[in-house]
Amino acid sequence: MARHGFAKQISNNVIGGDLSFLNSSPFARLLDSCIKNQSSRGTRRVHARILKTQFASEIFIQNRLIDAYGKCGCLEDAHKVFDRMPERNIYSWNSIIGPLMKLGFVDEGARLFDSMPERDQCSWNSMVSGFAQHGQFEEALDCVVTMHREDIALNEYSFGSGLSACARLKDMKQAGYVPDASDHEACEEESDLESSDFVEVELPAEVALM
Repeated sequence: MARHGFAKQISNNVIGGDLSFLNSSPFARLLDSCIKNQSSRGTRRVHARILKTQFASEIFIQNRLIDAYGKCGCLEDAHKVFDRMPERNIYSWNSIIGPLMKLGFVDEGARLFDSMPERDQCSWNSMVSGFAQHGQFEEALDCVVTMHREDIALNEYSFGSGLSACARLKDMKQAGYVPDASDHEACEEESDLESSDFVEVELPAEVALM
């Protein structure tokens, strides 16, 4: 019932009135509402209206569309917006890579990550958490080690996913799986990172207890 009421509200806001906005911020707020209500239908309605405005090619609102589609689970729609963008910035890349990794499309996420002209902490964290969530623990640790070696700041998300990957590798070893030397090196380096002076971050309680 609540979902139906939201769809009706979006319909009234988008279809009713001329929506002659001076900038794209009202559309961004509508898309935020779509994300909050997990409404893929609402996102498509807002998108259809944006296409009829002067904001259709604006990078800001296109990024918000990718973000909304991705967070509503509509990866195909998100990818279409991304692929058709004449210009992209780092937020565009992060907005498509994050959902891909989260939903298990790690090969596609990794392919796009490798194609990025530049990366930030968010880009790397998406890769670390995505790999860790979907059983690719060695790849998750490789990302953490690379972040450290390239002086990319690590935060609680980087550490949480990295330590989780180490713990799972330890469980696999106890079950009969023997990691290769690179896995061992990565876990040792992750352990060194936890006490490194250059990283000033307070780990969440659940991570600290691992």
